[in-house]
Amino acid sequence: MTIIEEDQARFLRCIGEPTRLQILKLLAEGDKCVGELARALNKEQSLISHHLKALKECNIVKDRQEAQKVYYRLADERLARLIIESEALMKELSLCKYQSDAINTILR
Repeated sequence: MTIIEEDQARFLRCIGEPTRLQILKLLAEGDKCVGELARALNKEQSLISHHLKALKECNIVKDRQEAQKVYYRLADERLARLIIESEALMKELSLCKYQSDAINTILR
């Protein structure tokens, strides 16, 4: 496996976590602070912060301080297109659909 393939696999694992994917979908709409993301996803701020840290470590999101708040955004606009296009693929091609129970059983 090449370094690029290893990095690509790490990237896909990072964005493949459901909460992180939801965060990325929201950030595709524009900059958001942790509180906004937590309210939109109905999750604890500490959990959102944990996921944002992982996304930041992979250089998927960037942050900026504004007064007392830290705002997060996608590091590259192509990430928004990736999220939108992958959702369209899931809907149009039924990728991974109906197999999740079988896959979860195998992974246990």
